[in-house]
Amino acid sequence: MVRHQKDGFDPNDLDPKFEHLKSSDIPVDEEGVETMYDPIFGRANPFDGRTIVNPQDSYVIDDETRDDAIVTPTFHEGDLEIQANADFKSFRKSLKIVDTYVDPYLDMEVPRHQAKWYGYPEKISYPNKPDLENRFTKPEDKTDFSKLTPYQARRKAVELARSKNNEWLPKGKSVEFHNSKTDIFKKKKLTVGSLMKGDIDPKIKSKIQPALDVLGSSADLLEINEFDTGMVFRFHYHGLIKNKRGMAAWTETLIRDCGVECTGVVFETGWRKRDPYYDGGDKWFGPY
Repeated sequence: MVRHQKDGFDPNDLDPKFEHLKSSDIPVDEEGVETMYDPIFGRANPFDGRTIVNPQDSYVIDDETRDDAIVTPTFHEGDLEIQANADFKSFRKSLKIVDTYVDPYLDMEVPRHQAKWYGYPEKISYPNKPDLENRFTKPEDKTDFSKLTPYQARRKAVELARSKNNEWLPKGKSVEFHNSKTDIFKKKKLTVGSLMKGDIDPKIKSKIQPALDVLGSSADLLEINEFDTGMVFRFHYHGLIKNKRGMAAWTETLIRDCGVECTGVVFETGWRKRDPYYDGGDKWFGPY
């Protein structure tokens, strides 16, 4: 629920003519923590600061609205019970007992009278932020968010943050970051983890040609590593990321069916760790 606040009037302000439950009267547990309080979801106790202790009586009997001319008197004029009844009512109100009832869904006592909550104030605009936060943008290329509505401003900010050459980072900054993660392969002269091609024995390639024909354009052979314990085959995988593990296991079976010993298959995908066209076309590869 959203409310509007005009001329300094807040409908959530408590009515001063009623007395509300004080914070010291809210029940607490043996450790002094408010009952039904959760550190994640906050307060859940129905008895809070908006609980009315002295609610207004019916307009028929309330002192401010009653009209004795249209109400049958309970006692005759001059009856001694009038003053005794008034004293009893004032004594009952002085006890400040909260009127409650058992909620059928919560199966617990809840207050019958509470100050109505109209919701938090509607956010008309986003708070102003200093221009120095956008430190990479040239002044002539700056987007003027003050002329946009909150919805348009948020949508434009998301669009710029997801674009390749956005306002938040200079051109090439993201690519430089990801290149720094793979520079170690060049220094150690390793091809695993990259898309670089290695040594391929033509005799072994001819033997596994039936397996390559089955794979087709979904995977390209990059390297064949021969060890004393067997051979590991590296491929450049073009299929869906969600099928990567299953395709690698299936490729091992295809190679063994060709009569070639295979101890492992590695499917390289480079920076691609998602299926962009299955994620709404977003090709952002993000910091992993």
